[in-house]
Amino acid sequence: MKTRIISLSEDRLTFLLEGVDTSFANALRRTMLSEVPIMAIEDIFYFDNTSLVPDEVLAHRIGLVPLKTDLEDYLLPEDCDCESELGCPKCRVILTLDVEAEDDTITVYSGEMESEDPEIVPASDKIPLAKLAPGQSIRFEAYAQLGKGEEHSKWSPVSMAVYQNVSMVPISDMVSTEECIKQCGDRVAEIVGDELKVINIIKFESCKLCRDLVSHEDIMGNLKEDEFFFTVESNGALPPEKILKHAVKILKEKLATLKDKIEKDELHDEIMDFGIPEFQEGTLYTVGSGEYDEEEGEEDFTEGDIEE
Repeated sequence: MKTRIISLSEDRLTFLLEGVDTSFANALRRTMLSEVPIMAIEDIFYFDNTSLVPDEVLAHRIGLVPLKTDLEDYLLPEDCDCESELGCPKCRVILTLDVEAEDDTITVYSGEMESEDPEIVPASDKIPLAKLAPGQSIRFEAYAQLGKGEEHSKWSPVSMAVYQNVSMVPISDMVSTEECIKQCGDRVAEIVGDELKVINIIKFESCKLCRDLVSHEDIMGNLKEDEFFFTVESNGALPPEKILKHAVKILKEKLATLKDKIEKDELHDEIMDFGIPEFQEGTLYTVGSGEYDEEEGEEDFTEGDIEE
């Protein structure tokens, strides 16, 4: 397996992955999406909210604010020994907001939340949370913890993680091909021997010169089955290269576990019997649906009285 970085910026990484099949490439993509943990706000305690935004809507907005994450200093709640519902300093961070509009209407932004840990702060200061008219205020205490995207999308570290096959197209006109690469750049395509290696198909086909040189049918008909062009875009919680490294680490651990199970012949877990819920005769309310007076609800039913 070989990798090559094509470009790297603060929030975007593109790279080539060679020597693997589609199932491995997709496993890597899904690991980045759903198993690399980041911080997100899980619990909020309101002390005051007189804005027009209801508590639950405001909580939803706040929960989706990406927070910069430190994976070295914090544990997942299930890995922490505190066993506290709201966590402890090892597995949670407290953020607070105390803002009030006085004379003018104001917009409350994510950057106004204050964190007890200066390293765990909103990835962007300019995410609007609510507008306050004069006299209105918002005061709350929020608890952020690590989580995974498989549980909720607010814990997914990427806004985009996609891949596509690379295409190796035979060159028919070397002069025009060289002109095409000169115009688009070697990050889009490059010459390998007597073939044109199309790395970024979307950008390649957005150039009229390149599109006239190589048809879409030729590109799609010469895809390499073992080489992929990845694009990973971070939401700001973690640098994109750190997302990739942590995803590879998680995938290696999973593969090691699978290898160990194969060697021990433990691939087939025991299937437990399904429990059958008990049915209380004459009770037409489920638990939690409200109060039920057993004496008042008792009636004699005969077979056929209850229609399906």
